[in-house]
This record gives sequence, structure tokens and C-alpha cells, in this order.
Amino acid sequence: MNGSKHGKRAGIALLIMLLLFAGGCGKKMDKIPEEPVRTVVTLWHYWDIPACQKAMSRLALEFNNSQDRIIVEIKYVPDEDFKKQLALSMAEETMPDIALVDSSDFQFFHHMKKFVDLTDEFPELSSYMPKALAPCESGGRVYGLPFGMNCPALIYNKQMLAEAGCGVPGTWEEFYDTAVRTTGESHYGFAMAGIRSEESLYAFLPILWSMGGDVKNINSPAGRASFGMLSSLAGQGALNSQSVSMTLADLMYQFSKGRVAMMFNTGMTVGYIRKNAPEIDFGIAPIPSDGEAVTTVGGEIIGVSADGHPDEAMEFLHFLAEPERMQSYLDDFGFLAPREDVLERQFPEDAQMQEFVRLFSAARCRDFTPWWPEVSAEITSAMEWAILGEEMESVLQETDGKITMILERGGGR
Repeated sequence: MNGSKHGKRAGIALLIMLLLFAGGCGKKMDKIPEEPVRTVVTLWHYWDIPACQKAMSRLALEFNNSQDRIIVEIKYVPDEDFKKQLALSMAEETMPDIALVDSSDFQFFHHMKKFVDLTDEFPELSSYMPKALAPCESGGRVYGLPFGMNCPALIYNKQMLAEAGCGVPGTWEEFYDTAVRTTGESHYGFAMAGIRSEESLYAFLPILWSMGGDVKNINSPAGRASFGMLSSLAGQGALNSQSVSMTLADLMYQFSKGRVAMMFNTGMTVGYIRKNAPEIDFGIAPIPSDGEAVTTVGGEIIGVSADGHPDEAMEFLHFLAEPERMQSYLDDFGFLAPREDVLERQFPEDAQMQEFVRLFSAARCRDFTPWWPEVSAEITSAMEWAILGEEMESVLQETDGKITMILERGGGR
């Protein structure tokens, strides 16, 4: 009997201990904090320059680590597919939350499907330059946030010009002569982006504009002179015919390998050349002109979709728009700030980047309209034929006719 009682008591004690242990474990489990559910915001861009891709990823990571409610995920879409994929996503209502688009394309996409109105959300837009806001304004409202700006300039290999006995060309006649004389067995005197994309027109417009031409009247004396110079340089072997397949990033690579004496490119190339070809001594100068120097306003605009997570997306835009942060990351990108007060503080010790800041004062805006991408496609097609040596009289007549039809249909005439 006593043994039975002792056994029962031991069993009860063991049961109590197990219950207490289980209860203690339960209390510890309750103390483990749950991971907050974070909203995923997607951002599409088309930059193919590795440094720009890394800089954008760093910005997203910095933002993601600064709070625990939102995750920004970056997706790279190659430039040649970007317009088509973004337009398709708009039609199928599967847009990314944020789209970083070329400033010349913003109105085209906004015409397809309106971006979120940012006017009242960002009172600091009053500090942005008119050139920066022009691409994303409609009806007195602002539908995009300018990210960074740039402009093409003449970038030249100082040693190649010196060995050919050439100074920095200031007129088109001097430029043509320099391109021919600096061409050698291992390199071309000149190369430019010639792929059928907006970046090629962006680099070609200073030629067309400085000669008195206009995209609405390609088959004019100025238009024929502009395309004729490309044809003649290619015929002389001074302009690389492979330009028809080159982007600005490809061109930057060719220059860094010593295969090109001169190119038209942006400030984004400066850091790349310094890092990858420190032996090349290069200079920055205005694109030649027979009158006043002119260049093209370039850059990207951030648009927010109304269909996804606009509030969370705009929180990321506020993060990007903070002035001190803006200066820091735009310096990394090699971009110019869309705010005058930030721009004047950029690159204080960098003479080459300061030259881009100076040249930007003479930069001219493109026509920011829904019909621009179609016109751009026709002109870059004509550029390709010029570089490949096609007889240009019929090409320009046909191109001019197509542009007229586009403008009449789109309200450009």
C-alpha cells in the first residue's frame, strides 16, 4: 500500500513538472516577435551601365533598411524591350508600382494610362528647374518626379588628337577634318550611338539643331546636311559603321578600349573611363556648332502607377527627393540634379563634371508629346541608313512623309 501511494505521488509530481515545463515553453514562444508583413513595391528601369544598376540597388537597399513596412524590388528591363513591356503592362493592368522612363517617353506613356498626380504630394517641386519639370507636366499638374538630368558633350582622346596634329574641334568643318585625321588602323576618328532607340536621337539632335534643322522637317537643307555628314564620315571610314548597333554604354566601352578618338556621350561615362581606362587622358568640350553651341536635355522621370501601391511608392519617392541624399546619389550616377540649389553644389572639385554642368545651361528640350517616340523611331531608322551608306535623298523623302503622317494623326501639325 505504501509503495503504491509513493508511486502515485511520484507520478503526480512528474505530471506537474511536465505541465510547468510546457507552460514555460509556451511563454517563451509567445515572446518571439512576429516579422511584420511588408508591402512589396516594384520598380522597373532600363539602365544597362553596371555602375548605375548598382547605385539604384544601393538606394533601394538603403530605403528598405530604413523602415520595416515596405520593400522596394528593382527589375532591369533591357532598353530595346522596355517600351513594349511597359506599354503591355499598362494595357493588361499589370504595371510596376514605379516606372523610371526616359524623359522623352513620359508623355507617351502618360497618354496611354495616367500616372499619379504628384503636384500636391510634393510641394518641393517648386524648387525644381523648368527644364526638369517640362517632360512630366500636363494641364498645369505634375505627374512624375524628375530623377536626374544629363546632356551629351564631345568627349575626346587627347593623345589621339595631339598625334594627328588636331586641336579640339569647334565647328563642323573642324570636326569632320579631325575625325578623318584621327582615324587609324586600330581606331576610328568618331563613333556614336546609332541603334534604333531614343538615345541615338538624343545624341544626334545637337547636330540637327546646330545646323538649323528640326525633327518636323527632316528633308530640308539643314536635315540633308546633318545626315549627309554622317554618310560622308562613314564613307571616309572615319565613322564606325558598327555604330548602328551601339548604345551609349557600348560606345563608352569602345572609347575606354582606345578604339575611338571622339564620341558624343554623357557625364555617366566619366567615372567609367576613369575606373576602367585610367591611362586614357580625355577631355570634355561642347558639341561642335557653326553658331551657338547646343546640346540636348536628357534624363529620367519616375512615374507612379495608381493601380498598385501608390502611397508606399510615393514614400520611396520622398526618400529620393531629400536634397542631401539627392546630391550624394546623383554624384554616384554622374547625373545632374533637377534642383538648381542641389546642382550648384555638385562636383565642386571635378573640372570635367563641372563642364557638363556648364554645358547644361545651353541644353534644349525635346518635344515632350505623345507622338515623339514614333517620330524618334523614324529618324533613328534614317540615321542607320546614313551610317550604312544608303543613298539619302529617297530615304529622307520617305522619312519626311512618314513623320508628316504621324504629326497629322497625333496633332503635331
